[in-house]
This record gives sequence, C-alpha cells and structure tokens, in this order.
Amino acid sequence: MMQKTGVSRRSLLGAAVLALPPLRPSWGQTAQSLPSQLLRVAVAAPATTLDPHLSNNGPNNALAMHIFDSLIFNDEKSISQPCLAASWRTLDDTHWAFTLRPGVVFSDGSPFGFNDVKASFDRINGLATTASFRTYARTVKSVLPGASPDTLIIETHTPDPLLLNSLSRIRIISAHFKDAESADFDAGKAAIGTGPFTVTKYSSGSRTLLARNDKYWGKPSEWEQADLHIISEPGPRVAALLSGDVDIIESLPAESLDRIKADRKLHVISGLSSRMTFMGFDFGHEVTPFATDHSGKVLPKNPFLDLRVRQAVNYAINRQAIVDRVMDGQATIAAQYLPPGSPGTSTTLKPAPYDPAKAKALLAEAGYKDGFNLTIHGPNGRYINDSRIIQAIAQMLTRVGIASTVEIQPWSVYATRCGNNEYSFFLGSFGINTGETSNAIVSGNATRDVKLGMGTNNFGRYSNPKLDSILRQALPILDDGKRNALLAQASDIVFEDCAILPLHFESQTLAAKLGINYATRADQYTLAMAVSRA
Repeated sequence: MMQKTGVSRRSLLGAAVLALPPLRPSWGQTAQSLPSQLLRVAVAAPATTLDPHLSNNGPNNALAMHIFDSLIFNDEKSISQPCLAASWRTLDDTHWAFTLRPGVVFSDGSPFGFNDVKASFDRINGLATTASFRTYARTVKSVLPGASPDTLIIETHTPDPLLLNSLSRIRIISAHFKDAESADFDAGKAAIGTGPFTVTKYSSGSRTLLARNDKYWGKPSEWEQADLHIISEPGPRVAALLSGDVDIIESLPAESLDRIKADRKLHVISGLSSRMTFMGFDFGHEVTPFATDHSGKVLPKNPFLDLRVRQAVNYAINRQAIVDRVMDGQATIAAQYLPPGSPGTSTTLKPAPYDPAKAKALLAEAGYKDGFNLTIHGPNGRYINDSRIIQAIAQMLTRVGIASTVEIQPWSVYATRCGNNEYSFFLGSFGINTGETSNAIVSGNATRDVKLGMGTNNFGRYSNPKLDSILRQALPILDDGKRNALLAQASDIVFEDCAILPLHFESQTLAAKLGINYATRADQYTLAMAVSRA
C-alpha cells in the first residue's frame, strides 16, 4: 500500500480501523454508560507486535511497557530507577550484582525469578529479526544466579558504563514462553508479563484494549481499562478529542494548538523530547533502486556513495523552513544527535546552511550537472508531520536538479522495508534516551553486525572502519570524560561524512480533557499508567 505525491490521500489505516466497530460502541456502551475507569487514548503510530523482543521501535516499546517490566525502569527524564531489580551494585568492572524485587508474580500468577531473566536474554540473543533488541544485550557475556534465589549476577564482556540503561530496554517474559513465536504473543497466549496491565484485545495497526493487572507489584493504575486507539491522521485524531470520543491524544499538530486552547474543556500538554528526525541514504548497494536518469532508467552507480552528492542534498534542505512552516515552530534545528554540550556531542558541528547554489555546484562536480530523478520514502503517522516533511524535502531537492517524488507507506510496511535496506533516500528518527550519544551511533551508524548488536538500526548500511574503531575504544571506558571525548570524535565522523542528515528535534505535544494530566517523557512514549486525573 503506497501513495505518491499528487494522489488524493485517505487514512492509511482506515481499513484497519474499520476492522473494529467505532470507538465508543466498541465495548457495547454509550457515552453515558462509559465506565469512569476507562481511559481512551488516541495514539498516532501503530505498534506492529506484542512480542517485546521482536522489533525495536517507539510504538512497540511503549505498548510493551504496559504489559512487561524490565529490571530497570527509565523515568520520564531517562534516569534509571529500580523496577524488577530492587537494587544493584558493581562487584568489579565487568560484574554487576542485582537483587530481585520480592513477591513479584506474572499476570497468570506464576512467580518471577532468575529463570525468567535468563530466558529473556536467551530469547533476545536467539531471535532472528532485523531490528531486534540485541544491541542492548551485546555487552552481556552471561546471566548467572547469585548467592541467594533473589539475586543474580550479570557479567559483561568489557566494562559497560551504560548497562543500566540497556537493561531498561529488555522486557522480561515468563520462562514458560521462552520458545514462543511472535504470533503467540500477538494472539495473547504468550503476552504474560509482570507489568501494570494485561491484554484484553489486540488488533495490529488498529486497537489495543488493556485491563488493569490486579497482581501488579507496584502502585496500581487508577484506570481499570485503557483503550489505545490508533488514529494516524492528525485531523481525525484532533476530531476524536473534540467530539469526546477519546480522553487524551498524542502528537497534537501545531495547527490545532489554538483550537484546543480555545476550548475550555481541553488543555495542551507539551514538553521537550530527545527525538532527532533525519534523512538517511542507501550505502548498501552499488546500484540503488530509486535513483534514475530523467528517462526513468536506474543509474549505473549509486550517487549517494559520493560524499559530494550527500553534501549537495544537505545544502539543498532548508531546515529553518521545515521548522517554521512544516513543524509550525514545534521543533528545533539539529546538527547532531543531541544539542551541543550534551555528553558525547561535538563542539564543532553546526547545522548545514541552506545553500542551493552550492548544492548545484557539488552535483555538477560529482558528474550530475543535469541532476537525476529520485523517489523519497517515508512513513505516515509515525513521526510528527512525517509525510509533510518528506514532501517539503522533495520540493527542495527538485529545485537543485534532483527531481523528486514521494512514496508514503503505513508504518508496518515501511519499517520492514526500511530495515531490509530497500530504499535509496528515506526519513528516519532516533529517540536518544540515554542522554548521551553512544546508543544512537552504535545502533544507527556502526557497521551492521547483528550478532554483536552493532548497527541494528543502521537502515542505510553505512560502514566506516574509523568510526567502528573509535566506538570499540570508547564503549568500555568507565571514565565519563574520556568516553565522551571519543564519542565526540565519533559524532564528527558521522555528520561530517553525511552518514545521515539531521533535521530537527521534536517536541512532545499532547492534548487532553481538563482533569486529565500527563508528565511528558524524553522518549515521547504515551503510557496509560502515567496518565492521571486531577
């Protein structure tokens, strides 16, 4: 399912939504009979699976957090907090001791313990997938029982200063389901966790109904049920809030801010995020499929393997116009993965200036004086204003001689094809939830090695031996200053080589009924258990 620029658009998820009845009657209730303990959330991007280890992306991770816990919990500021691990300490540079939280049981009543942690790590490392969580387990050599049943030891191959953050990404399943297929999770059979909710209904790309887990070890949610309804298009999402069909929506479009503020029954919730949106290139093919001459014939050589062409594209993009006109000011121009001064960032990188004349000169120097044709790919409803961003960039590239069209696809399709390195030039985004740059560079730019957990989200298959060498030096260093100095060098390599082209940092903006509150998160996740009533 795909659409090209100029073709009239309809909701890409319309068919999936129609697979279930409309929102309010879907549980056999009228607006007047809706239980006060039901929270209705309009989510902008669909989760593609309930399998917590299959596909590492924001919608999947956010949904999984409702059902499955991890040893460590990342709070709204991405600070590590106790979760299934009540406490921890380092024994030496490569051994960490964790004390497991007592009295925890899974939603089916079975007790939680060491075997479940071990099974979860084993499954992550053995699962065949292009976007797995193996990157977070790459430094773990072994998971060993401790001196008592409520303790365990994690041994790492090398010193890992970010182990706690990595552990916050690894959801713990019951060992009983260690050999379960992803379909077993999606069907609910294996979706048994220790989290605050259980799954009542799941329809991929459409709806998820959650019920409060009365066996949950922590503070129970004040909501008996949470209905997560996928509405990818901004207009219908806002309309659902205005009509009272939902209680809170995520990814409020900037053009609707004034309308929401003018409604006395609603309010806007906004905060900074650590998500950087970027454009990526195909480095994995000598001949790339979506770059052609003006007659439509595929170019004999991938133009993006030439740095001058990548630089030309960089100069052709007017980032300020995107922030002002597409994002309506709800974003900040980016030059690297995090703002300057953040750990692991470069002091020399600046946003690329908009310079179409320089872009044309670089194209001519690279042998493309007359330009070429290009198809740009991107998702619909996954990132804020994603389709509008791609269309704006297509127009900008066309002005410098790269005649561009756009193909927009549903996230479930796009994520798979992008992970398989099928696109020539594509939109991406990375939520940097560690507060420093190593995770983004390791996952997004290191040479892809799935077994080692390197480059697992390197969708363009960029490979630079110098970058890999610096990462190997930096990652084991426990001294923050020394490690961040090397990571700054890595940042210079990534962005000076135009491995990806940074665009902007998103804001997280939601809207809700008065009395419905939410603390925005750096990772932009919308979590039902964190929604509260005044």
